[in-house]
Amino acid sequence: MRGPSRLPYLLSTVGLESMTAVTAPFLGRTLGAAPFALAGVEAAGRAGSAAARYGRNQLADRQPGLRGFLDLAGSAGLALAAGFFAASSVLWQAGACRAGSWAARGLGTPALEEHASVAAPAHQLGRRLGFERSIGALGAAVGALLVAVLLEVTDTRGVIGYALIPVALAVVVSIFGLRRGRADAPPPSAPTQIKITKLRGGPLGILLLGIVCYEASNIAVVLLLLRASKIVSVSEALPVVQRVALCYGLYQLSAAACAVVAGRLTDRAAASLVLAAGGLSLLGAYLGLAWASAGDDAIVVLCLLLAGAAAGAVDTAEFTGVARLTSPDSRRAAFGVLAGLQSGGRVFATLTAGGLWTLIGPKAGLLVCGPLLVAAIVIFAVRVDRPSRAQRAAPPAAGAPEPRA
Repeated sequence: MRGPSRLPYLLSTVGLESMTAVTAPFLGRTLGAAPFALAGVEAAGRAGSAAARYGRNQLADRQPGLRGFLDLAGSAGLALAAGFFAASSVLWQAGACRAGSWAARGLGTPALEEHASVAAPAHQLGRRLGFERSIGALGAAVGALLVAVLLEVTDTRGVIGYALIPVALAVVVSIFGLRRGRADAPPPSAPTQIKITKLRGGPLGILLLGIVCYEASNIAVVLLLLRASKIVSVSEALPVVQRVALCYGLYQLSAAACAVVAGRLTDRAAASLVLAAGGLSLLGAYLGLAWASAGDDAIVVLCLLLAGAAAGAVDTAEFTGVARLTSPDSRRAAFGVLAGLQSGGRVFATLTAGGLWTLIGPKAGLLVCGPLLVAAIVIFAVRVDRPSRAQRAAPPAAGAPEPRA
């Protein structure tokens, strides 16, 4: 994925994650949203993003020349949603705009993982997928850290307004990419057909079962930031909103670093072992945030670093493990199933945690995911996707033809 397709995506990431860094305080403090309302907004956004991304891939398969238009539509939709989000004065308006921004993001997201899995040789599959994940996380970290700086001169509404700048740049880049013509567009291909029956059973079925358990306990990061805002100490020198934005930046930096490390590890060992380690890391983050007391800033930072590490490592290992256990002709469908499981699981986890948080308390909302995480860790310990000796082999010597993935 080269040229204009990646740059609009990265610029949109900076804008969207700038909004994410202040979504919890904006909806919770400014508009008075309960945790379940916040969870509902994020869940609706995730579901809309998954549906829009699936629709994009189907359209791009049938008409490759539409990819530039889809990039432009996604960036323009995100810009509109961000503008209305900043101007919203009641919860339902803000929720609709936030969910719409996620849907626009899905429409403008290219199939980076699929492209990376096709382009990378077998012995570097995890490394390439980890690189793709880390680039997205670095863009998100830039957005969050920019928020921390902007909060010195403006409030949360102003920050959301400033998020329009990178999104507007994404629109401009998309227009220039569109004007470069469709000469480089690949020929049409058959649309992705997701046939779950072909993916059931065997090592891949076991791996997907573990992924279902993990993702069904993977709470949206906005709820973790909401919990962090209730714990961090209050200071005039560094307001709570600014501290939370810095914590989110550290979360994304941790995700970027661990995605790279996880990619290298999955090339040498089973991806399921990395998934098990990610599950343990996320479980530790939930336990820490559940039991932390007001003013425990160090615990908040540590927990968000652990959650970020899990996010980066697990995303990389999930795609690497699925790619390793599928043939090239069925990989696109398998990635489609994986994306659906990720979205569905995160929607379930976020709604469950937000509901229990509202009805009982934050500890119940965070700890309800513990049993599923433990089940996922046990399943991943089976190591169903150990790379073969050929897949672990060093790359061929200089001048020798490199085997194709």
